[in-house]
Amino acid sequence: MSPPLFVFFGAESEYVLNPIFVEMQNRGYDCVELHATPDVSVTAGLKDVLASQSPKVLVTSAHFGWDERYMFHQMGVPDCPALVELIALIDPVYLVYYPHDLSQPLLTGEVSNLPLVDLYLAPSALEHMFKGLTEVQTVGWIKAPHDLLEPQERWGRGLWLTMSLEYILVEHGTTKTMGLIHDWIQKWLWIKFPPYPQFEEMENLLRARGINLVDRNTYPTVAARHFDFVVTNGESSVVRESAMMGVETFIVTDIGLFGDKSRRNMWQFADLENVQVVANFEAIPDIVENQPPRMQPFDMDSTIDAIVSGARRKTSAKA
Repeated sequence: MSPPLFVFFGAESEYVLNPIFVEMQNRGYDCVELHATPDVSVTAGLKDVLASQSPKVLVTSAHFGWDERYMFHQMGVPDCPALVELIALIDPVYLVYYPHDLSQPLLTGEVSNLPLVDLYLAPSALEHMFKGLTEVQTVGWIKAPHDLLEPQERWGRGLWLTMSLEYILVEHGTTKTMGLIHDWIQKWLWIKFPPYPQFEEMENLLRARGINLVDRNTYPTVAARHFDFVVTNGESSVVRESAMMGVETFIVTDIGLFGDKSRRNMWQFADLENVQVVANFEAIPDIVENQPPRMQPFDMDSTIDAIVSGARRKTSAKA
């Protein structure tokens, strides 16, 4: 049997696998990247994948529950199949899953899909709860900075890692979204949006008002440690990422943009003593004390070894 074709798949900022794709290409493996964005359709790449006679290994960080309609209306991504549709199309001999979200690696309804997965690559030991459903190997968080323990230059007092603004922006546009974030805008508060190109207009408007911004393509784990603390407007991966970097993290509840669903999900941060829920900015102490990082660095060699050896076993068994 011919060597496998490794297919990496995901949409927008929910795709975190590019470093693995690049490294495997550099090591000589046959790889294809299907990364759907508002500007890039995966249709042409998918046609090439389907035309290949090689056995397919699918490596993904996509939610099982998102369909094409959701990705278009909520993320602005056109022509992107759902993960379950892609699995049906390419019929992979080996399926590898790596979550894009530290806080919610799988949506509640997606756990039943794990028997489809041959290998679950886990950012932390917490996901070993899934061992009864699939093989799990802990490899660390792919967005963890390499110089995890090195001291960092201080950029400012607080950083707002925004949550869910991309959905509001896609649905309502720049003007309404700017109005919704009005109460969050403070001279001392830097802002980092998620890596969506649609935020460029908002960023230009905020810079014109003298607001400091962090490059939206910067990993939250990298950006957070340059500040005394992080604030955010809900429950998401950025909460766990900044807290596990040791940075005091405040979830602010009364400045709009904070939904009832987020309020119900605060339990998921019970293991992180440096995550605080506060009513407003005034409730944030003048002086905060940060902690040593608790995040596990990403192990690229172990990750690639696990993908390749698992795929080799599976293709050999089918030969």
